[in-house]
Amino acid sequence: MSSQKRMDYAFAVGRVRALEVYLIARAVFEEAAGGRSLAAAMKILMDAGKFREERVEFQDSNDLDGYLETERAAVLRDVASLFREDVFMRIIRERHRPRDLWHSARELGYPFVRDYVRHLLDLSNLKLSLRARYLELPWERIEPSLLPGGFMEVHKFSLYHDLSFTEVGEQLHATPYREVWDRAVDTLLEKGSFSDLERGIEDFMMRHLRRARRIVFGPEPVFAFALARLKELELVRLIGVGKLLQIPADVLHSRISETYV
Repeated sequence: MSSQKRMDYAFAVGRVRALEVYLIARAVFEEAAGGRSLAAAMKILMDAGKFREERVEFQDSNDLDGYLETERAAVLRDVASLFREDVFMRIIRERHRPRDLWHSARELGYPFVRDYVRHLLDLSNLKLSLRARYLELPWERIEPSLLPGGFMEVHKFSLYHDLSFTEVGEQLHATPYREVWDRAVDTLLEKGSFSDLERGIEDFMMRHLRRARRIVFGPEPVFAFALARLKELELVRLIGVGKLLQIPADVLHSRISETYV
């Protein structure tokens, strides 16, 4: 990508750099998880971050969701005005449904964003593979749902399907996903839970996004900030709903993924 096109994002990068200082660190979420009440937890988060409406009183999950939806809409509106190509917003909006994103991402001249999508596709396939093997589903059931476009060729998953969990982990040693797989398998076999898989994927993707903090000019810092802020709002909901349901603090702690700062 030409240096001139990168310089076109000078203002946008300056704006998100100023906003990054308000992003909430993981330690603050962990502190909020230990708060004695919903109001106490929300006050910790509101004091640490930047929200359009300072509010800590929520009567139920619908109340909380309405508040967070207003924040999400504002984030999307603000970053949309900073991008010069609509494809960035499409990737941000559709990140939880990555099936068709590769066609958009591969046309971009920004490897950071393209690689983000490719990692999403790989991890989606690994998640499907792990669930299918645990449930003993036949290969024919999962093959149509695998997503092409990642760093890992889809046909490799047919080779993994009849291997043990440990053998699959060994096959992944040359990829960046070995740790995600091994930790997910350990928790799955010990507790019958996929929670470490979900958190491992979130942590991996956040570590990728953090690399944008070293990019001086271009759309990458805007892209990463938008996703970091949206993830932050998801964590706020996790804490809020957890407090409403009186979920123990240690359970909430185990579900708090890595943050951008």
